[in-house]
Formats: sequence, C-alpha cells, structure tokens
Amino acid sequence: MSEKLRLRFIAIASFSVFIVLFSFLVSINAWNYSNMKENADKILSAISENNGVFPKVHRDKPKNEPIPKEKSEIEEPTGAKNPPISGRRTDFSPEDPFATRYFSVTLNGDMAQTSINLNYIAAITIEEATEMVNSVVEKGSEKGFLGSYRYRISEVDGGTLIVFLDCTKDLFFMNNFLLNSLYVGGAGFLAVCLLIIIFSKTAVRPVVESYEKQKTFITNAGHELKTPLSIIDANTEVIEMENGESQWTQSIKRQVERLTRLTNQLTTLAKMEEGQAQISMENLNFSNIVTEVCDEMEAFAQGQGKTIQALVNPDVMVMGNEDQLRQLIYILLDNGVKHAKEGSPIEVNWNSNGKLTVKNKAYLEQTGNMNILLERFYRTDASRSRQTGGYGLGLSIAKAIVEQHKGKISAMASSEDTLEITVTLK
Repeated sequence: MSEKLRLRFIAIASFSVFIVLFSFLVSINAWNYSNMKENADKILSAISENNGVFPKVHRDKPKNEPIPKEKSEIEEPTGAKNPPISGRRTDFSPEDPFATRYFSVTLNGDMAQTSINLNYIAAITIEEATEMVNSVVEKGSEKGFLGSYRYRISEVDGGTLIVFLDCTKDLFFMNNFLLNSLYVGGAGFLAVCLLIIIFSKTAVRPVVESYEKQKTFITNAGHELKTPLSIIDANTEVIEMENGESQWTQSIKRQVERLTRLTNQLTTLAKMEEGQAQISMENLNFSNIVTEVCDEMEAFAQGQGKTIQALVNPDVMVMGNEDQLRQLIYILLDNGVKHAKEGSPIEVNWNSNGKLTVKNKAYLEQTGNMNILLERFYRTDASRSRQTGGYGLGLSIAKAIVEQHKGKISAMASSEDTLEITVTLK
C-alpha cells in the first residue's frame, strides 16, 4: 500500500510540474512568435505607406554637430512608379533601414506586374520574385508568411503594392529559442522529477504510517472483540437453558451476530487491503459460478418480494480465486436485494468480454458517477434503516476483491432510481 501511494504521489506531482512547465514554454514561445510577427508587420506597414521604400528615420543630433545634407541620407531607387512619400519616422532606429532586407512589387488593376524593386535585397531574382507574387495572389490573404518571407498586400494609386520582408534571421532566432527552451524545460522537468522521487518517501510517510496504524487497530480490535462476543453468546445460551428463551436473550443474540459480522468484515477488508496474503489463482468457469450464486440467492430475493433475472453467457473463463469470486457475486447480489425497490427485479448480466453488471431499482439522490458507494462505511440516506442490516462495508470488500484480481469496478446511476454496478475481469 505504501509503495502504491508513493507511486501515485510521484505521478501526480510530476504531472503537475509538466503542466506548469508546458504552459510556461508554450506561453513564452507564443509571445516570442507574436512579437516577431508584430514587428515584421510594423515594418511592412511603414514600407507600404511609403510606396515600397523604407521611410527616412529621424535622429537627434548634438547641438555642435552639423546637420548632414540631404544626399547623405538613404537614396531612393530610381525608376519607381510612385515616388516615396516625404516625411521621417521616429519609431525606428537609424540602423533599421540598413538592417532590413525587403523587396516590393507593384501590380496594376489587372494584377499584372508593372514594377519590381529589388534594390534592398540580394537573395531574390526577378524570376523568384515573380513566382512569389503569383503564390501570394493565389493565397488571397492580405498578409502572411511565404516561406521565410512575411508579406503584406496594400492598395495604392492605380494598383496593388506587395511588399516582402526577409524574416530569415528572426525565424532562425525564434526556432533556436524554441529548441533551447525545450532543452532547458526538459532538463528542469527531469531534475524536478528526480527530486520528487528522492523525497517522495518522506512526503507520504505520515499518511502511510497513519494508514498502517489504522489497519493494525482494525485487525487487533477485530481479534480482541471475538473473545468477549463469544463469551456473551455462550452466557446467553446458559441463561436460556436455565430460564428459557425470552425477547431479551433473543435481542442479545441478534446484537452479538451483528457485531460478529461487522468484526469479520473489518478483518477481511484490512487483510485484503494489505495485499500481502497470496491467493491461489486458477482458470475458472465464471459463468457457472455466477449461475450457481444466482440460484442460491433466488430464495433470499423472493423472501424480500423481489426476483433475480440472470443473463449469463455460458463457458466464459477467468483467472482468479474461486472463493473470493463467489464472495464478490454474493456481495453484489446481497446489496442489490437489500436496497432494491419492493417488487423490482435484480438484473445480472455476464458477457463474453469479462464484464459483469448488476442492475436494480433503488432510492438514489443523484445520477451519474456513484463510486462513492464503494468506499467503506458509506450508505445512502435511504438505506440507513436497521432493516437492511448493512454497515457500508460490503461493496468495499467487493472493490478489494476486484483490485486483487487486477480488474475494475464502478457504480453508475443511469437515472434517479436505477443503480448499475459494473465489474470487469480479465
């Protein structure tokens, strides 16, 4: 049990760390990409507004420095159809015009090329520029990526201007940052997982010790209660032999039986949850076992004004312990008979896929997942009457048996009055 709890703690803690790191890496890389794209769109917008040429950049000069002549500034390309718009930008650095690689293409109303400006890029030929323009026109989007180039389409006087910005370096740095962040995040995740594994025993030790003490107390208390209960039962029989039976002696016997049954169930559950006792497993015809138990429980069900309807697929084999599997079916049927509505049937279905279902009409306060019924000492409000004689341990024992057989058990309320318990065995 301690090892199982420790593994569960490691899994939950590691998964939590993974979610946090993954969210952080996704957020920071998404922000990095968005920032790169926003910066590229800003440059493309400025170039498009300046008719395909990077605008002049204003920079403050010291008072004693002479203002350079106009010819020292960036020269505009000759032969452009539309002259650049006059004016200076202050939202770029003086080095941006020299560090930015771009080209522009102007189209007329019929989407035919009228001019190509390749003065600010060396990696693109006229043929390549033409192919890229055709690809962008086919896409039909105003802006986006074409390979490592970010483009923008804008309307100008008499036609359309398409500007392409070379984002190769930006994409390289972004991808490099992505890989480095994945490496660092992966290394951090492994380091944290290693620390979790190292300190997991210390973290779960108080819970494990408390649980072990609880099981030890239940086991010891069960054994200690057997002796006084046996003495009380024996003394009651002596009183009956001397004075005859009375309602008082019968009441004592009933209470002794109830306490004996409770202590036996507690002891059985504690031993099963310890998981230390080895049980013999063999290949069993589970169909025959289900049929036999249903036949044996039929009389008990009829005495309660209810019936058992069994639909059993014949000759379905499972690997398990016969005594425990019989006890499992007894518990499920006993629970169904005790808590089913008056006159309603208890439906039992065993199919060839190793799936056993027990369905009955019951008084339920909710629908959906009802796995809380499988927890020890839990009983629904409608079943707290002494007439059922239950302690909320039967389904807990059934759950322990299924887990010992490496199976699964679940409880589901398909409606407000229909309870279905499903067991899947290998």
